[in-house]
Amino acid sequence: MANKPDAWLLLGRGGLGSAAKNELQALLQSCQQADPHLPMQLAFVDRNQPALPEALDSLRAALAPADLAQLTIVIQPTMVPDEPALRRWLQKVAMRWLASQPEHARPRLVFAQPLLQWDGLVPALLNHLALATAQPDAAAEEGDDGWQTDPVAWSTVPAHQRHVLWCMGPRCVAKGAAVLWPRLSQAVQASAPLKQQLQLLQTSCQYPCNQGPLMIVYPDGVWYGNLDEDSLVPVLKSHIDGSEACTAHRVHPPAPSTSD
Repeated sequence: MANKPDAWLLLGRGGLGSAAKNELQALLQSCQQADPHLPMQLAFVDRNQPALPEALDSLRAALAPADLAQLTIVIQPTMVPDEPALRRWLQKVAMRWLASQPEHARPRLVFAQPLLQWDGLVPALLNHLALATAQPDAAAEEGDDGWQTDPVAWSTVPAHQRHVLWCMGPRCVAKGAAVLWPRLSQAVQASAPLKQQLQLLQTSCQYPCNQGPLMIVYPDGVWYGNLDEDSLVPVLKSHIDGSEACTAHRVHPPAPSTSD
């Protein structure tokens, strides 16, 4: 019989809304109710927080003062379909997190099998489909009288002069992009000049990942990188007023030279 892990991490992908996080949180809560003594944590690959390193930090704190070097943390990816390249990169993130820990306090990190490759999936899926036949017909669902049309507001273009494309790809999220996003949004909403000019949008991976967290301002086509909480608003304000005061964060094109 296989040994029980000492802690467990549920790893999923985020989304533009709250549905992805809420669904994974509900799954985690059900698991916690089934085994309340097993430390569990939720983590996201992209578009949400906490990222994998932050979630591992939380598990480390939950396991203290145990001898971490003797413990096993299992990471269960829930992404469907599986992306081998992404999974390999996530393993690198895990290894870098391990390397940042004291040598005597490095737990064993294990990635569980991707869901679609799980041997028990077929019988579980067939049973699930059999149970689904008892569900009501989609056409008989109540409470959706407006299915023929969509809201008129969905045809209205928001007032703005520039798009700010904020990268929420996996590598930028691992560098703190998901933590910075609400702070960026709040800062724009709190500033009349920024709110009038900017339309914030999240994107998937933009490249170059090593420069993350990344932000692109269009139609100007200016890329900013290596951003943090202190640089977000100054970068945007300097871009709008044309002062280029934050050239240190400008990734592309190169900042204009001040020399003759």
